Amino acid sequence: MNRTVLSDMYLVNTQEISKANTNYTSVQEIETFLKAQIAADPTAIYIATFDHYAHTASLEGGMIPGDIKASINVMCCFGIAIPSAVFMAVKPMSIAVVETTNSFVLSFIQAPAPSAQKAMETWVESIENK
Repeated sequence: MNRTVLSDMYLVNTQEISKANTNYTSVQEIETFLKAQIAADPTAIYIATFDHYAHTASLEGGMIPGDIKASINVMCCFGIAIPSAVFMAVKPMSIAVVETTNSFVLSFIQAPAPSAQKAMETWVESIENK
């Protein structure tokens, strides 16, 4: 799992998985897997899936690089705590699943709760065949 700072402010966790190194063949299959992981976690709840690719493709002037074939965001929330009103700005969580020509790229912003961070890392890393 790679960690980078995006736009000088967002700590983003990213895992690029070659299509040759996973049994998953589409973002929909990965979405199904992630939804099952969320359902199995007693502190998490599935919220929605946003088809970012379809939305952007529908916009006049929407721009999508040619190597991106699909892009969704699987949204969930870990209901461990609400430490303050301002903390709500970093909830809910979203795992982006992007299909490119040769790989799947999964990414998410650093979670405020260590247990949520660990869960999402585990889910994303388990998509790659070991």
